[in-house]
Amino acid sequence: MVLRQNSFMPNLLPGHEKKPAQPLPEGHRPGMRYHVLDGDTWETVARKHGVTVQELISNNCGPRVSKEEINWYLHFRVGCSVSKDGGKNWAFSTAASPGFVYVPVPAGAPALVSQNPRINNLYGDPKDLGCGGMRWLVEFELPASAGADGWIIQQIDRSYDIREPDGTVSSPTLNAAKRTFWEAWPVRSGAIRTANRYDATDEGVSYDDSFDQPVRPGTRGTFKVMGLAKFFEGNLPASFRKQNPDTRAEDLFSSIVKPPFWDGTGTVHNLTVTWDCTPASRNTSTTSRTLVFEKE
Repeated sequence: MVLRQNSFMPNLLPGHEKKPAQPLPEGHRPGMRYHVLDGDTWETVARKHGVTVQELISNNCGPRVSKEEINWYLHFRVGCSVSKDGGKNWAFSTAASPGFVYVPVPAGAPALVSQNPRINNLYGDPKDLGCGGMRWLVEFELPASAGADGWIIQQIDRSYDIREPDGTVSSPTLNAAKRTFWEAWPVRSGAIRTANRYDATDEGVSYDDSFDQPVRPGTRGTFKVMGLAKFFEGNLPASFRKQNPDTRAEDLFSSIVKPPFWDGTGTVHNLTVTWDCTPASRNTSTTSRTLVFEKE
């Protein structure tokens, strides 16, 4: 990377750029992609799009970052190569490559709620794996093509009650109350399926969402997951991020903060699994019940 000013320089001055201990994942961030221009600053870009400077920086660099860490993101993620203060800080410019920052939806701003997605079973699922084991792979499908770029957002609530043969709790950690979270899949304008519907997976088959549980021999219990999915045209709030340690959404964008535009309607996507594989049980099969319907 070359720094352009009045003369070419390879990097900023020593001590002005620092790699964060845990950088944000590479790739698309929530919100609208914006190509920076000559003369742009964090302040002018934020003002142009009606967000705060802190919201813009947090969306692209993470919360509570230092100036030195922001310079690292500008260098390695935005591709900035120009300094206007003698090598102390990177500056936005048309020369930046790839040159994109991502503008989050303004706090409290409504998104356009447009459609309740269909939820289609895949590969003959749901599958009973025995003793509480279960796999349910699905895809989302919009009834009509998206009118603009947007996101299918799904609220998730989970609960476990898993017991040993004597009735004691099998795992206090697993049985403990779980946080509600929201996860999101991108949908491009004109599409009816998510942008990552056919991405490769570790399982060797492609899908949008998976509700699954491992086999738990020698136990009895109930597992419930309650989903509610809705398509919104517009940007994700800045609280959504990939590999969020507070959720189970893994590589999906997710958040434990309720979106300001969430209205509680959508397509219900529920699974209940019950089993009894204790020695005293005469029937060790798993009973599962799926529930999918529109909630208005």
